[in-house]
Amino acid sequence: MTESWNKQENQTINMLVLLTLLSYLVGSVVLSFVKETGVQLVLVQVFCLLPGLLYVAYNSEGKKFTEVYRVHKTPISACLLAALMMLFLMPLLTFVNILSQQFTDYVASEDLMGRIQEYPFLVSLLVVGILPAIGEELLYRGLFYGHYRKRSVLMGALLTGALFGLMHGNLNQMAYALLMGVIFALVDEASGSTVTSMVMHAFVNCSSVVIIYAVKWLEPVASEQGGGIADALNQAANEEVALTWQSAIGYLIFAAIGTYFAYRIYQTIAIRCGTEEKLRRDIAEPGRMKALRDMFTPTLAVAIAVMIALLIAAEVMVL
Repeated sequence: MTESWNKQENQTINMLVLLTLLSYLVGSVVLSFVKETGVQLVLVQVFCLLPGLLYVAYNSEGKKFTEVYRVHKTPISACLLAALMMLFLMPLLTFVNILSQQFTDYVASEDLMGRIQEYPFLVSLLVVGILPAIGEELLYRGLFYGHYRKRSVLMGALLTGALFGLMHGNLNQMAYALLMGVIFALVDEASGSTVTSMVMHAFVNCSSVVIIYAVKWLEPVASEQGGGIADALNQAANEEVALTWQSAIGYLIFAAIGTYFAYRIYQTIAIRCGTEEKLRRDIAEPGRMKALRDMFTPTLAVAIAVMIALLIAAEVMVL
């Protein structure tokens, strides 16, 4: 147990999980009447953050925003290493994404991708790449993981990773979002701040934006050069790939190599931030399943059940 565990606080946080889900659902209905894509993307973050922000403002027992959301001073070197770690993890996330597509449909909003190209590049980078990374990390790794880690670092990372994955509402995105969520939490634990996971999350989001605009800018040239270049650009933008045994082995090799180097970078972050020994003890702490049971309450079970029901409904609708 990393810090003092408070059962009443656990009840409150689990209620916030449910309220965040309900706020998101209400927000989704409201946003269906909003036509401006950029406004939609900003407001969805507001709806998700609203319950937690109200809690901090009125019921957090005088704790500062930075304390509740674990936004602490972070060495620049740790942020740069976190971005480099994410770069090496991209083959693993790509493999998980492609593997999940073999069991469910690839989920990407071509309509959304087309609409964000109507904005200047820097605006899209902000509303698609950076703001969601900040908002989601404040919520999942700051507020939720910041609480659950007090009972168990590893179980807290797994639980918030599962919540993060389920909130995406479909199996395809859930697969790699869950993995990302666990990794982000453990990196934050190594650095002591949610700033590092914000950097990693923004790296992923901004990479997608850059690819989309690269396709837009290079498509005329690609069309003149022939279908091969155009097809490659479109595949990079859509990320929908058929998996064969040969390609699976290739992806696995790249994923394994990238994961090894990412792990070494992770160790370096922990060493630079002085958390290596504590991190090792916390992750190896016994009684992890009991810790997970302590985190669960009927309120959290209801929230997870609703998320699963919505996910199943989304999968059935695309059949």
